[in-house]
Amino acid sequence: MKKVLRDILHELDKQKNITESKMDERQLIDQLQEFLANKRYLIVIDDIWDVSTWEIIKCALVDSNSGSRVITTTRIHEVAKKVGGVYNIKPLSDDNSKKLFHSRIFGDEGTSLDDHSDEISDNFFRKCGGVPLAIITLASLLVSKPRDVWCKVFDSIGFGQEDNEAIQNTRQILSFSYYDLPYHLKTCLLHLSGYPEDFFIHKNRVIWKWVAEGFIPMDQKISAFELGQSYYNDLINRSMIQSVEPDIMATIDGCRVHDIVLDLIRTLSSELNFVTTQDNVQLNRCSTSTSSSARRLAIHSGSVEHMDMGHVRSFNAISFVDPVLPPLMSFKVLRVLVLENCDFSVGGCHLEQLGKLVQLRYLGLMGTPVTELPRDLGYQLKFLQTLNMEDTGIKELPSSVDELSKLMCLCASKGTIMMGRIGKLTSLEELTLFHADKSLDFTTGLGELTQLRVLGIRFDEMEESTYMALVKSIYNLQRLQSLEISNDGVDFEVYGWEEWAPPSELRLFALRGMEIPRRPSWMNSSCVRHLSYLWIEVQELEALDLQIIGRMSSLRFLYLSNSVVDWLSYTVSSHEFQNLTYLRTDLEIVCGEGALPMVEDLRCFTRAGNDVGLAGNMPFLKEACYDLNCCDSSGKEVDGAEAALRQAAETHPNRPKLKICRFLEEYMCDDSDDENDSGSEGVSSADEKSDEDEDGESKQELSGTDQEISHATIEEDPMAMASQP
Repeated sequence: MKKVLRDILHELDKQKNITESKMDERQLIDQLQEFLANKRYLIVIDDIWDVSTWEIIKCALVDSNSGSRVITTTRIHEVAKKVGGVYNIKPLSDDNSKKLFHSRIFGDEGTSLDDHSDEISDNFFRKCGGVPLAIITLASLLVSKPRDVWCKVFDSIGFGQEDNEAIQNTRQILSFSYYDLPYHLKTCLLHLSGYPEDFFIHKNRVIWKWVAEGFIPMDQKISAFELGQSYYNDLINRSMIQSVEPDIMATIDGCRVHDIVLDLIRTLSSELNFVTTQDNVQLNRCSTSTSSSARRLAIHSGSVEHMDMGHVRSFNAISFVDPVLPPLMSFKVLRVLVLENCDFSVGGCHLEQLGKLVQLRYLGLMGTPVTELPRDLGYQLKFLQTLNMEDTGIKELPSSVDELSKLMCLCASKGTIMMGRIGKLTSLEELTLFHADKSLDFTTGLGELTQLRVLGIRFDEMEESTYMALVKSIYNLQRLQSLEISNDGVDFEVYGWEEWAPPSELRLFALRGMEIPRRPSWMNSSCVRHLSYLWIEVQELEALDLQIIGRMSSLRFLYLSNSVVDWLSYTVSSHEFQNLTYLRTDLEIVCGEGALPMVEDLRCFTRAGNDVGLAGNMPFLKEACYDLNCCDSSGKEVDGAEAALRQAAETHPNRPKLKICRFLEEYMCDDSDDENDSGSEGVSSADEKSDEDEDGESKQELSGTDQEISHATIEEDPMAMASQP
């Protein structure tokens, strides 16, 4: 600490001959305070690692009310929060990444390349993910190499084979970050070395793997998953992994490991025999001698035919194409078995002997074509904690699943149904079923799962008796943080939510395909202060309801539908919905001055003659869709409303993508000037839908019409399963 204070003093007063090597911290602080007294200054302190260091430095920085500023940088989010206002630096854009990359390689000689070389360089800087350190490192690697070997370098971009000072500097910086981690975070980070490059790592899945591996201690005061979640958040806050925001309609959190960090932890994992990865892209293959002592295998390509599985505790095959799976009887101590998005040949995935893996804690078959599980699975895998069968071909879970007394996570998606006695699985913390059993035994049994934090269930239809039993069961689940219920049948009115006392930690609440009479009284900022995702369809909605919901400061996603015929118009003020990033509603929304400061995606209703407040508001807006009510408006008025919206979007600082969908055109007023203008300049809604189906998004600003619907609806996937806020 004394060295830091001496360095600051030297930088501020280089004319002063600092001979105070024997000064203690208090004396150095006094010197700094004396120098800064009555001065206006800007000081940048780079790379603070802990709060205690900042507290000492802060003592030396005199505030003379002269408009001085102090900027600090840190890789640790908790430190940033303690220091002051946090600004998360965004990655460089593609254009700026390219400029930085080319300036390092070509200097001031210009950045134009021939087509072939320019394509290669684009591949390089995009691989860096907008991280300046990575860009400089890669450019420094290439600057001394002829262009004709760039492709070879790209194919072996693992960095480990090049003797380059910039790369060594990068690795030293990252190594310093790694060795600064506590032991439990090192273990969890090294585990991530088994994932493919640029792979989206599902947050819940990886935490359940950590639990199964024994990385998370079982603590009576906090669940293993919640403790693992704190480890995950620590790695993000320390910038060792990169958080990936969920898709706007989905609720699935995850992360990625930067390529340079991945190279480091793969090297360390190999040295420690922690994870052995076979990946053609990274050229990190398993030799026969290595695989014979491997404890954790990560297979992304190649063959596993001759590998010794006797000591393997964890077998992870991701996007793996191989004729056959190793015989399950060859695994003696296996705790984790993952077959994710694997393409086995016909008859190449034999799970008949699955029950012999008596030590198994985690079974993940996500995206792998598996038709059935052994019927006696539940009687044999007594230690199983996680069973994930999302996007498989399994039609029905074996009834013995209800014997898995230690099961904490059960996930299945479309096409898989559970018919067992769900109430026996009292250890469950996460339950996601795309097709739930409609029997009263099932819905009543849910009330026995008092440890549930995440519940997502979907019914293809729901009788009133089933629904009432379901709601009564949910009353018992006081640890819920995420609740999604979806009905695929005809929408119907539901009751019982007004009487519910929601858990204080509730973060996600979604009722899809069902209407509640009114906003429940508990839906406010004091009762559910952590609620960030809300999807409700309400029969009676008033402006007061919008005001109350608008004060929920944690809310990020809001889907709000009002089923009455007369649409409610609401003007949002600047103090409402302060952190909302996504708003989708069939209300008329008007932005007052400074309204919706964080919104990125908006869909709402409007009508001709309304100023929606698009100009000058919503500075982060990326996409806006306005459903334009044409009822009782003339053709000229509707055209004018469209033109005003387009003009506002074109002059908006963020230039959002705009889409306009007309509806109720059959109720437009007669307008002689518009008799021959039955269409609009845009395309029909059917064509517009076609465009989106083919390309995934609109390629241009569109104006749509819809002659068939009387109340515009939102066509979206009604349920994003396996959610965890």
